[in-house]
Amino acid sequence: MTDTNQKRTTARSGTRGPHAERTAAMRQKLIEAAIQCLGKFGYGRTTLQRITDEADVSRGAFLHHFPTRANLMVAVAEYAAKAQTRYVRQGLPENSTPETRYHDITQATWHAMLQPTGLALLEILLGSRSDPEIGEDFREVVQNLEAFQRNDVWQVAQSLGIEDRQAVYTMVHLHQAAMRGLVLEYMYTGDLKPAERSVELLKSYKADLTAKLLGRRG
Repeated sequence: MTDTNQKRTTARSGTRGPHAERTAAMRQKLIEAAIQCLGKFGYGRTTLQRITDEADVSRGAFLHHFPTRANLMVAVAEYAAKAQTRYVRQGLPENSTPETRYHDITQATWHAMLQPTGLALLEILLGSRSDPEIGEDFREVVQNLEAFQRNDVWQVAQSLGIEDRQAVYTMVHLHQAAMRGLVLEYMYTGDLKPAERSVELLKSYKADLTAKLLGRRG
């Protein structure tokens, strides 16, 4: 009796396993297709049809996993935010000193925002102003990402002896806003060099502020 029950449980588990994997794979395929479309066409022209064409799936398959385009866009935003965090972490060597890590976060974040996931997140951010269907779910994704970035920088700043949390938070906010603007300009002009020079200036301002916060300057 026990053996029979175990076999039935195993069979049921095996059935759920592959189904869950197929579901996850299809969702991932649609998310990646949406990211490609956002990069190629922008938010407004990333239609359901273009996404299904890019993913090579039917409209029915799309709607089975994401009832609306807005649902997919929120899922893309969540995926992109996690990818951006991962990319930044991978860009910071584990054996680096706290001071090196603190300063390198800026460049790592800039590079993360230039990845397809970063561009997709910016496209959704811009498009959300005229798309009420995105709503609070998307705003929560962005707010959570921004809060994580602020706290991450603050944790490293504290290890250097910096005590002014608000100054660090304001600096991070400035960098977030400036980098979004620079990425937007790059998306429009296709010329990355002016943006790269501007990021270097941001890093210089950061170094000056850090020296001031540590009392190294008057």
